[in-house]
Amino acid sequence: MFLKVLWILILALATLVPAFAHAEEPQAIEPLISHNTRLMIFSPHPDDESLGAGGLIQRVLAAGGRVNVVFMTSGDGFPEGVEKESHISHPTAKDYSRYGEERRLEALRAVTTLGMKEHDVIFLGFPDGGLSYLRLKFRAHPMAYRSPFTRKTRPPAFEIVVPRTDYCGEDLRREIERAISAFRPDLLATTPPEDQHPDHNSTYYFVKEALIHLNKKHANHKPMVLAFLIHYGQWPLDQWAGTGSRLNPPENFPDRGKQWISFTLKPEEMETKRKAILQYHTQMLVMGRFLLSFSRSNELFIKED
Repeated sequence: MFLKVLWILILALATLVPAFAHAEEPQAIEPLISHNTRLMIFSPHPDDESLGAGGLIQRVLAAGGRVNVVFMTSGDGFPEGVEKESHISHPTAKDYSRYGEERRLEALRAVTTLGMKEHDVIFLGFPDGGLSYLRLKFRAHPMAYRSPFTRKTRPPAFEIVVPRTDYCGEDLRREIERAISAFRPDLLATTPPEDQHPDHNSTYYFVKEALIHLNKKHANHKPMVLAFLIHYGQWPLDQWAGTGSRLNPPENFPDRGKQWISFTLKPEEMETKRKAILQYHTQMLVMGRFLLSFSRSNELFIKED
């Protein structure tokens, strides 16, 4: 009798396992993509959009959807990059500014390679290497952060969305709000809070702040937020980097109770993404192997709340 009851219990549990396994499967991105999709990417620097979401951008455009890419900085605060690109050992503020201009041109070439139009790109022009200072210290007027690289305290006039914008946290949040309000995305992607680059995790918090603030005004508009990881220890460098192999999450990534979503790329999407990454020749000079380690058969996203 005992054995009979035990077998009944085992069979009952066996029937429940598939149901639980199915419930924990990550949500797929593909069903979210249609001709109505409005995808907005917030990229900390020029190249992050192609590394983390170059395939997703292509898929949305191929479906007839719209894509906007917003660059938080122009990547003009990278001493090693400036030295390699310009062959100078002591860059000046003008050298850093010129480097930022070159990276903006690279970004336009990259996103047009992915199929976008230049008018769907926004450069906010906030300080490379300074977003964490804006988040934690230089929050509001009259305190404005001065870039130690370009020596600027505000974005270039042609990049300002909101008038009288300075390098402070509140102004950056307002610029993000204005961009989101104008485009009204239903799908938004940016870097996660666990990304170990200060500009990357700060980008997440600024975008999150803007969404919370906007939700108070427009409760009926709340885009799904996806996060794509770029910097986390030595990840994703491995022996298979740049070979088109599968990209897996870092083994020691903190468990927040959220699952990774793997977005499989078509062969032609993989090839186009690689071509887009190669448009960033200033970065290929310094960390080409790292960039090409994102040239894989899939992209990884985390669905945020």
